[in-house]
Amino acid sequence: MLPIYSKNNIPKAKLIWDLPLRLFHWSLVIIIIVTTITGYLLEYWWLYIHIYAGYILICLLSFRLIWGVIGSYYSRFDSFPLSRLMLIKHLKNIYNGKSKQYTGHNPVGAWVIIILLSILILLLITGLLVWGGVENNGPLANIIGYQTGLLNKDIHEALSAILMGMIAIHIMGILIETIYFKHPLIKSMITGKKTFRNNKITVMPYHSLYGGIVFLCIALALFYWVNISTAKSIDIKANSIYQQECGDCHTPHHPSLRTAENWQSIMTGLTNHYGENANLNAATTAKITQYLLQNNANIFDTKAAHEIGRNNTITMRMTDTKYWQKKHKKIKTEDFSISTVGSKINCNACHNDADTGHFSSAEIKLPQGIKP
Repeated sequence: MLPIYSKNNIPKAKLIWDLPLRLFHWSLVIIIIVTTITGYLLEYWWLYIHIYAGYILICLLSFRLIWGVIGSYYSRFDSFPLSRLMLIKHLKNIYNGKSKQYTGHNPVGAWVIIILLSILILLLITGLLVWGGVENNGPLANIIGYQTGLLNKDIHEALSAILMGMIAIHIMGILIETIYFKHPLIKSMITGKKTFRNNKITVMPYHSLYGGIVFLCIALALFYWVNISTAKSIDIKANSIYQQECGDCHTPHHPSLRTAENWQSIMTGLTNHYGENANLNAATTAKITQYLLQNNANIFDTKAAHEIGRNNTITMRMTDTKYWQKKHKKIKTEDFSISTVGSKINCNACHNDADTGHFSSAEIKLPQGIKP
């Protein structure tokens, strides 16, 4: 039997979700879309957009964790109906074609949110480890080793797949509640209002101010953390002798691209340097050799040092390593001959950070005319 309301006691729409929570929710939707597109659909050189979106996600999730403690009543985690019995009862009601409309989150929605937040936090942690260890960039670059970063890359990708599955479940749940049970979940997350006779209304104007202050503090702290951290490297431009002598014939390569054994063989065989006579006087040869040996692939913990520098080939050419060939398989052979590149060994043509030895995927910029 439907309830009968008089003109004076018709339930009014009341503010349930505060503005900071709603801004968090829709900002999170946008950021997840951006990270999904840049992570799955675009090439490596879009990685910076992926990373910047990740930094924003750090701010959003940090805010949500804090707001889950100090926010308005229905924003707080202690308002979530996480009881196992309530969850089972709600699932049974849905199965039987009934669904009670909760003032805040229903039990299924509450659990989905907890799981989504947990996955996103793990994605951020593994993402930072990959960014620091594999790409040698970000606030963890001087802390995380390459192998650790590589391991977390697989975990990061697996978590991404799990996240897509959970988002699909979340969207399906919203559609069922909205279309089948006629609960205006999407509208309420836009306006913040639901129609109820009795509920704990604690959304106050100051919540918006407090939310803004909390988010600003988090953003400033993250900005400081990211900008005080720079990866250690040796820029070959600092060695004028190496630049001048080796740069006369080709782009000088970072010492981390070959092992000490390889460099020793190359420097003692300059009279037949890949078919050319590149002999230098004894003093110059000794200085360059010392520089190369002191900064060889075994000294560096970068992606290039591990995957290219430490992998010896019969020809001692880095372009003959399996990793180099795998990463360049989409580039046509004739593209290496265009004027802005010249040859396969001109790393600087595409890698903006080649001189530092980082070879980050985010620093790749293909010359005009080359399509992967």
